[in-house]
Amino acid sequence: MNSTVYDAFRCLNLLATGNRSFGIREIGRLLGLDSAKVTRLMQTLLKLEMVQQDARRKYSLGMGIHRLSASAIHNSAFYTAVLNMLEETGSHSVSIVIGVLSGNNVVYLLHTRGGKSIARAIGNYESVPIRDSVIGIKLLATMSDEEIIDRLGIHDYHLLKNDIENARHHQVYGKAYSEQDYRLACIIPGMQAAIALSNIHGDRLNIDSLRQFLMSAARKISGVE
Repeated sequence: MNSTVYDAFRCLNLLATGNRSFGIREIGRLLGLDSAKVTRLMQTLLKLEMVQQDARRKYSLGMGIHRLSASAIHNSAFYTAVLNMLEETGSHSVSIVIGVLSGNNVVYLLHTRGGKSIARAIGNYESVPIRDSVIGIKLLATMSDEEIIDRLGIHDYHLLKNDIENARHHQVYGKAYSEQDYRLACIIPGMQAAIALSNIHGDRLNIDSLRQFLMSAARKISGVE
């Protein structure tokens, strides 16, 4: 592994998720890096316009990273399929969510929030703990117990063990978080991502039809259909 490239991406990820500017020493402390190395990385990223520096000499994401993000989304077969699926589905009170794992969290790539516009749904990038997400549990279910323990630790593994086992035995995993919020999740074939429905309430027939919808949407996004 190229440590310089790896650490540069770690710096960019910190700036992307921090929602504020960071100084050299703070970046070094949070990532366990020497300040001199962080300075070199930031100077390179500054020249590439991936970061920008303010009057306080603190760093945030630059226009270069936004250009890259826009190009990636515009040319992404994944997002094209997601947009097509959303346009076909229309607006509903049930939320459609797509997420991926990032450390001990789930990062949402899409969240319609019960009828929000497509523009607001794409690129939410909200992060929630794995334990609070059916997407997280469903993605953990694709891993071995050893991999899950390495990621979460033995304590959290035992807390989620029953949920994970349940998710392993069902193509669409469901869990009630409240009377008005039953959630369903399934893996998007061929991707390390899952799609879910939340804010579900209603009779059993309604939930069964939503399971079928979810599996169909996952296949469409993956290109199986």
